Amino acid sequence: MNIRDFYAADPQRQESEEVSFGAGWTDHTDAASTFRLSWVARTRELYAVREPHPGGGLLAPIFDHYNLHQAAVDELRVEILAVADLPAVEEALAGWRQVITDHDSLRWARRHVAALALPAPASVPGEQDYQPPRLRPERDGIFHRPRHGRD
Repeated sequence: MNIRDFYAADPQRQESEEVSFGAGWTDHTDAASTFRLSWVARTRELYAVREPHPGGGLLAPIFDHYNLHQAAVDELRVEILAVADLPAVEEALAGWRQVITDHDSLRWARRHVAALALPAPASVPGEQDYQPPRLRPERDGIFHRPRHGRD
């Protein structure tokens, strides 16, 4: 989805503060683009935005650094990498400033947040503590058929 659709899909994203994890990430499968990573406080989503650069290649990070050739909104593609609290994301991405300029740095980021990638299932308060009662048919008289000499 593009960046406009990403924000439109959840109004919490529009109103939320974000924490940047840098711009200029690279992907070996897309040499003409760079990516920026951000974490959305209200939704706890870490996402990457693909920012294409005409000509790309080695100049893509330079274009990104100086904000040259801003891509059209439809070209800014979003990928949600993880859903987690900020401390967990910061821990997973520890050292990102030293890695962001490396070739294929987005692969490093994906690998480091992979354990965070699945959101926790929603639960009802107290649901995890609930244990259904164990039925003991013989003792509680449930499903008990009196035997009359026949099976």
